[in-house]
Amino acid sequence: MNNKKQKNLMPAWPNQMCVALVCALMSVGAVAASDTQHQVSGYIQMDTIFNIEDDSNNQYALVRLVSDEARDEEGDINLTSLHSRLNITTLASNPEMGQIKSVIEGDFFGGGVMGLRHAYFTHNNLLFGQTWTTFMDLSALPEKGEFGGSAARVFSRKSMVRFSHEFVSGKLELALEQPLYNVAGEQDAVMPDVIARFTRKTGFGHITAAALMQHVVVEDTVNNVDDAAIALAARVSGRVNMANQDNFKFAVIFGQGLGGYLNFADTASGNITNNQVELSDTVATRVSYQHHWSNQLRSTLVVAKTTADINGVDSGDYQSVHVNCIYSPFKTIKYGLELINARKEQAQGADLKLNRFQLFAQYKF
Repeated sequence: MNNKKQKNLMPAWPNQMCVALVCALMSVGAVAASDTQHQVSGYIQMDTIFNIEDDSNNQYALVRLVSDEARDEEGDINLTSLHSRLNITTLASNPEMGQIKSVIEGDFFGGGVMGLRHAYFTHNNLLFGQTWTTFMDLSALPEKGEFGGSAARVFSRKSMVRFSHEFVSGKLELALEQPLYNVAGEQDAVMPDVIARFTRKTGFGHITAAALMQHVVVEDTVNNVDDAAIALAARVSGRVNMANQDNFKFAVIFGQGLGGYLNFADTASGNITNNQVELSDTVATRVSYQHHWSNQLRSTLVVAKTTADINGVDSGDYQSVHVNCIYSPFKTIKYGLELINARKEQAQGADLKLNRFQLFAQYKF
């Protein structure tokens, strides 16, 4: 029965050849290096989303912060499991080659078809492939059920080459990453984004500082534009552990050309004025507090805001509030409910709003 069901599902899976190839390579690796370990993990999540007021882009029931598509939906409900994901990790080590770790992960946000999230491997201090941008600080993200994230959240997965080194005082990471910007609909980059990050773990938690440099190039022969600019940005973020497992998290992100990094990249990184590139100026702040009512019950409050302008003209300000309650009867299972209020102030047109109530259930394996 199981084989028959698998056979019926395979034609609807466009990536079956890729999956077969990955399995074959894993088998070969297991034969070639008996010390290779394999792990399959992931989770299944069921979301029930009720929108009281919704001016967001909610295709496939994706949970995203308000965008420029004003749909003005009210009182609609979405049930989805597209949040679910699958991860395959391998770890190999021997005296000759050192340590090699590989990760490939996908989820189903493409409307039921598995889409690539992560595909990278690390060899000693080097990382090659696609994963979270080095400009992120995953440990400073608050726990939420909603996938789209609050305002003031850097969210991007990119292909890169990253070097890491552990010091006594902390961890330094240097990366060359796929360029990410949007100036008048153009991205004609000739250099990768350059990112440096330093993380220091302390007795109370951790603090991270990061810097980003982009070479923004626009070559538009139709509008006779050929210009370039250097965009610089930085962030400081961290976590403070408190009594009874409570924690406080924060992030301050500021600089130029950050439109491609923040809030699902729906704000421009710059504009063209008099045939020259003008970069956006952005300031984003986020704070969250998580309280543990017991070992199994916890709540998180998240308040965030992003302001951006291009040459003094507002290019879209965001603000959002999340509050939730999460119950975990076991380590691998959690149930939760979350209330979300978000607003985007537009330079032209009416403000966009999102008021949402969400229930979710998740099982990790």
